[in-house]
Amino acid sequence: MSTALTLAWVISFLGRMRNGARWVAAVLAGGLLAGGLLAGCAPPPADPVGQAKAEEAANALPRDAFYEVSPDGAAGRVLRAEKFTGWRVPAGATGTRLVYNSRSAQDRPVAASAAVLTPAGTPPAGGWPVIAWAHGTSGVARQCAPSLMQDLYYPEIFADWLGQGYAVVAADYSGLGAGEGHEYLTLTANARDVRYAVAAARTAMPELGARWVAVGHSQGGQTVWGVARQEVAEPTGKFLGSVALAPVTPYDRLQERVADNQGQGQYLAYVSSSIALQHKDFKPADMLTEAGLRDYDKYLTQGCWGYGRVVSGTGTPRELLRPNWSAHPAARAFVEGNRYATAPLAGPIFVVAGATDKDVAADTIAAEAKQQCRQGTAVTYREYPGGHDGVLPESAAEQARWVKDRFAGVAAGTTC
Repeated sequence: MSTALTLAWVISFLGRMRNGARWVAAVLAGGLLAGGLLAGCAPPPADPVGQAKAEEAANALPRDAFYEVSPDGAAGRVLRAEKFTGWRVPAGATGTRLVYNSRSAQDRPVAASAAVLTPAGTPPAGGWPVIAWAHGTSGVARQCAPSLMQDLYYPEIFADWLGQGYAVVAADYSGLGAGEGHEYLTLTANARDVRYAVAAARTAMPELGARWVAVGHSQGGQTVWGVARQEVAEPTGKFLGSVALAPVTPYDRLQERVADNQGQGQYLAYVSSSIALQHKDFKPADMLTEAGLRDYDKYLTQGCWGYGRVVSGTGTPRELLRPNWSAHPAARAFVEGNRYATAPLAGPIFVVAGATDKDVAADTIAAEAKQQCRQGTAVTYREYPGGHDGVLPESAAEQARWVKDRFAGVAAGTTC
């Protein structure tokens, strides 16, 4: 393959990924340029922060009065529902946006929002099979809800599942879109938001079937593991299993493994804000160093994930985290509350890790999969060569087969 074709393929591939433009910019500015592959190409943007903000603004939808509603009853109850045409979706697909009742980690009633997409055509007997999608980190401001993005944050993922004949129910998580205050990386709350989105969507849209699989990436990978735990005690329709893609692992061990990885500042700010939201005796300064606090307000208020990644720059957890951060009782409660592989699940789970993932180290995911095996769960664990986002296209074909088998009633295999 020629150099020109190799470059064209790389840029085309990255351009199809989540936040593809940002990754193309990273390639243009990074190793390929240093190696001479891009000699003669335009230089990287002079203002990457400004460009990140401009890209987010160009993709944003207005947060209108639809999202301004208070919770008023049982979890999973529909508060508002309407057809919506503001998203870029495949031809023939139909969009509906929802606001519904959910519950916080403290079991308080909260409002949450979601996008629901159905494929073109007539639903099969029994209704559309459902993929409950749990998104990765998008930010913590209300505007960072995927339903407030024209491309819904993971456009290729939605197009893929819709093309296979699945409806997609995509929760924003409370505090993003609807609700106040996002309990970021809080398994109990985020999993409830996903499960109650499925319940609300089935009420609002009778063409959805009862059978569903939860699929999630990063923050959403942790979330769908929690979904499978919660479904043991409180079934929602007919849950068939979970697909956890590069799931965030318990934060104490994870931070040991990524201590010297760059671009982590926004994650640490989001986590400290989440702990502070849930524990009034905790302050972000209990977790973050002076360097970690420097851009804290920017991460929370001035942009979403893409902006935060650029602002974070070369920051590493070793520089931004206090050495004893996890000793604080609130931080310890946060860590312990997100240990998800310590109990049986309501269905099998397919777990994917990336060998070159700089955000969630593959060996920490492998350890969680092994621990889940000890709970008697049918676990399929796979490690692909890519990074945190790269595992999405790399594992897509195997994901599709695994999910198809669950809806077909095929017994799940295991790598335990």
